[in-house]
Parts: sequence; structure tokens; C-alpha cells
Amino acid sequence: MKVEILSEEELKIKFILKDSDYVFANAWRRAMKSLVPTLAVDYVDFYLNTSLLYDEIIAHRIGLIPLKTDLERYNFQDKCVCEGEGCPNCQVSLRLNVEGPKTVYSGDLIPDDPEVKPVYDNIPIVELYEGQQLMLEAVARLGTGKEHAKFQPVSVCYYKVVPRIDVTEDCNLCMKCVEACPRNVLKNDNGKVVVEDILECSMCRDCVRVCEANAIVIEETNDFLFTVESIGQLPVRTVMRKALEILKEKAEEANKILEELS
Repeated sequence: MKVEILSEEELKIKFILKDSDYVFANAWRRAMKSLVPTLAVDYVDFYLNTSLLYDEIIAHRIGLIPLKTDLERYNFQDKCVCEGEGCPNCQVSLRLNVEGPKTVYSGDLIPDDPEVKPVYDNIPIVELYEGQQLMLEAVARLGTGKEHAKFQPVSVCYYKVVPRIDVTEDCNLCMKCVEACPRNVLKNDNGKVVVEDILECSMCRDCVRVCEANAIVIEETNDFLFTVESIGQLPVRTVMRKALEILKEKAEEANKILEELS
């Protein structure tokens, strides 16, 4: 089992998980989405709100603002020395005090920890008109996507099987398969049918259906093409690595339980 990186950007990565199976591929995908922790606003204390929106709506909007996260700096509240009471080791406050006329953006939130700031400064929260004011304190903590979607570190995380396409000797070179392929996976190369880009294949099997000679064989492989896009709280490679660490811990815990039962 190994990983081959195909392309990598600041927030997006594409790679092939080779020589694996559906079980591990899906477990890794689910771990990246729902088990890797990030910081998000958990509750908001309102001191003054004369805007046109209710407190609950503003609190919901602030809760969905992605925050930069340092997993080495903060602990889960139930595993913190404060035993969930709330301390600088497990939570961080962000304050807001704005008067209109002004559109309030995520960049107006002032965190106690300068490293815990909104990933994007231009997320609108509410529009204040003349004479309106918004003053609040938002408290963020670590959580996982399994608990709430606001803690998910990725916006996109999916995979597909990388197939294998074989053109047998029965091919009569009618080229109907090339014309039928909606993703241009097959190509006419000097009178021969060749595979242009196997990663584009969606296994729709249109080429198989139009081939009267039954010369095209499509099979699944043990390779999986992943696309992962981070929201920005954590680097995408950190999300991948942390998800693997969590899966390893869970596997070791399961082995320990089985040993005790036996």
C-alpha cells in the first residue's frame, strides 16, 4: 500500500492510493471528514444586538466561520486539565464590538490568541445600519465533524476506483467505442484503440455497450483516486496524516480489546 501524489495546491490535493481495498479507502475518507479535530465557535454571549437579525442567526453564522487551528496548542475539553470547565488550553475567545453603518465581516472578530483567526476575513456576518451596534464574545473549542459539520476540516473528500481497460484481439477497429466515450478516455491512434487517460474513466461502460465484437474489458483495480480539499483550518497534508494516526489508534485499541476477550 502506498500513496502517489498527482497534484498538490495550497488547499487541494489529488493522489492515488495504490494496492489497497474499499474498506481502508472508505475508512480513511471518513476519518478525514469526521474524526480530524478543528476549532470552531461553540457558543456566543451577546451583550448588545440592535441589528435586524436575531441572536441565534448571528451565532449560527459565526459558528460556521472556519478558524485557523493548532492541534498541538489546544486540547479537547473532556481531556483537558480543567476537566471541561474551560481554560486557555482548551478554548479561545473571539470578541466583536462594531457600530453601524457597516457590514460586519469575519475579519472584525478579535481573538485572544492571534494564531486562532478566521481563515477568511471577508465572510459577511450581518449588515449594521446607522445607530445599530453588535457586541459579543464567541468561544471556540476543538470538535470533530462527527459531532457537527462546522468542525469538518475538509469541504471535498472523495475517491473513485481506478479501472483497467483492455482491448482484446477481437477488436474490429470500428472506433465506435472512441466515439461513445463521454470523457475521451479512448483514442484512435493510427487505427488502433488506445487508452488516453485512465484516470478520467468513470466506468460508465458506454464503450462496452457499443462494441459489437465484445473486445473491450473493464475491470476494477485496487487503486483509488482521491481528491481532498481543505477548508483552510489545517494544511491538507496535516488532515491526511492526522486521519491515519487516528485510524491507527483505533485499530490498536480494537486489538487490545480482542486480546482481553480472548
